[in-house]
Amino acid sequence: MKMKHIAALVACLFLTAAVHAAEDPPVDFVKQIKPILADRCVECHNSETIFGELNLQSRELAFRKRKLAPAIVPGEPEKSMLYLALTLPPKDKKAMPATGHRIPKDEVSLIRQWIKEGAKWPEGKEGVVSVQRKKS
Repeated sequence: MKMKHIAALVACLFLTAAVHAAEDPPVDFVKQIKPILADRCVECHNSETIFGELNLQSRELAFRKRKLAPAIVPGEPEKSMLYLALTLPPKDKKAMPATGHRIPKDEVSLIRQWIKEGAKWPEGKEGVVSVQRKKS
């Protein structure tokens, strides 16, 4: 009788883990992160302006070694300046974005999750984040 209970408990644990894994699919850079970077970041962090020694137009440029702390530390959002700058109080001079509206908390959480999952950023065309010129 004890073995049946243990087997049932183990089955429940596996089922619970499978359900939780199915609830949260991995963050998709192209569909979820790239639009945030394009809309809210690369206007200032691009090849022409490079504020804070940070260019977010491609994986190679974003992960380039900087004098300051690394912008993105895969698996470690709390060591990633990209994430930390988004969580600073608005009056902090290092808070991002420096101008305009704050990035919504759900998008900041998405960036945090993406970094936590390893900050997968494709090479090539689908990994390029273009500057979107604002229409007047």
